Parts: sequence; C-alpha cells; structure tokens
Amino acid sequence: MNWNFNAGNFSLRLPVSDQDGDALYALMNDQAVVDHIPRQAMTVSAQALDELRRMAMRFETREAAFWLVEGMYDKQVIARIGIHHINWMQLSAQLQWELSAAVDLAVMQEILPQVLQFIFEELKLHRIEMRLCASERHEQLLQQLGFVREGVLPAQQEYEGDNVDLVVYSRLSSD
Repeated sequence: MNWNFNAGNFSLRLPVSDQDGDALYALMNDQAVVDHIPRQAMTVSAQALDELRRMAMRFETREAAFWLVEGMYDKQVIARIGIHHINWMQLSAQLQWELSAAVDLAVMQEILPQVLQFIFEELKLHRIEMRLCASERHEQLLQQLGFVREGVLPAQQEYEGDNVDLVVYSRLSSD
C-alpha cells in the first residue's frame, strides 16, 4: 500500500524527519494554525524534529498517519492532515489538520476527497471524526466538505488552565 498520493495540484506524503523539520516548523509556529486543536504553537525549530519523530513512531505502530500537503509545483508545505486514534476493531479514526492561511475551501475540495477515499477504500475504515475547539473557519470547512455536526463534548480537555469543550463532526464511509 502506498501511503503517498496526489490530490489535484497537491501531493500528500508522509514526512521525512531529516528533511521536513523546517517546513513543519514554518507551518506550526503560527498559533492561529493550531488553536482549534487546541495546542501551543511551536516556538523553537527543535520541536518540529521531535514532532516528526513522534509522527514516524506512531505511523510504525499503525496508530496514526500524518501527511504533509505541498504544492505539486512549488513544493511549499501548506498543511498537515492526519488521522490518529485509529481503532482497527471499530474501523474508526480521528481526523486532525493544521492549515496555513493559504488553504481555503477550494484547496480543501481538492485535497480532502482524496484523503477520505484513502481512509475509506484503502484502509477500510468506516467512520472518521474530527474533534476541535469551536472555530468558525474550521467548522464551516467541515460542513462544506460534508461532515455532520454530532454535538459537543463538554470539558473534554484542559488547555492553559481552562476546561475546553470539543465540537465533534463526523463522516461515514456510506455518506
């Protein structure tokens, strides 16, 4: 199975730790890119290398897969999209993305159908969900991409000393 694939004008590929640190850091050192997860933005480039190592370890155990999304021609990383908390018994996983300001609905309409096709057809998962802090931009994208809002998980995690509610969106392979 090839985990790297193309989606319109973009390529999605598993990261290479010794080559992608700068690109990942450039994407994730912006707090606006990671606020919906919620997490802190990276503050030093060494964090990107640690993140790349964690991504590789989680992929090797088939617990998660994260792709870097880059322009087919300019090779600029514009997003990281991944699935994690893969449950092979229930055939489900959680979607996570970090999107640069350059990513809009048109870009996501090129990328996400290919990601979902891979998840549902190649991996044979049945359900994909995304949990995020309330975020107008991300929730609007999810709805426009065919995800259904399921509800809110109150006080699901702690972030900067506050309890954070997470909004849940999902999509089934049958949708």
